[in-house]
Amino acid sequence: MTYYCTTADVGLRLGLDSGQRSRADSRLTSSIRRATIDIDICFRDYGRDTPSREIAETTLDGAHAAGATTVDLTSGGAFGVPGNGNIDGDSFAWTGRAGNQLTGVTGISADHASGVTVQEGEMAHVLREVCADLAGAYYLEDETVFHQGSPEGLRSNILRERGYENLMRLAHLGSVD
Repeated sequence: MTYYCTTADVGLRLGLDSGQRSRADSRLTSSIRRATIDIDICFRDYGRDTPSREIAETTLDGAHAAGATTVDLTSGGAFGVPGNGNIDGDSFAWTGRAGNQLTGVTGISADHASGVTVQEGEMAHVLREVCADLAGAYYLEDETVFHQGSPEGLRSNILRERGYENLMRLAHLGSVD
């Protein structure tokens, strides 16, 4: 199963250092699994296909202007064809790939500097944040289940509410296809 976020994403959300993340790895992974299932279910409830789980990521090799029809990547081998993705949050689609260059590109709406992040999956950047919020809430709830009135309970409610609010928006929007 491919997940929408990593233990590092959730650990950062919760303020855990690398040692704490290592000790909590299995519990964090379980929380991420639950968040991923919730994301898929929410999209299906809206009658949408589950969002792209592609996690290919690299950077731009050179600056690109709005409306560009090709995108040069520092390493494009992991990107599927055809595909959807985002450059620093700007969603776009492509129909082909030649080496490290995506071709038949449509939808780039802003100028982008060399070195900015390019991800496969038009909503990958947002799904990663939503997954981290939901998984963080699950983790905190699991850890504080026996601690009534704990401040962590309030923190988990905030993460859950923010995660679900953003998830509902994404599921309603669907895809850029």
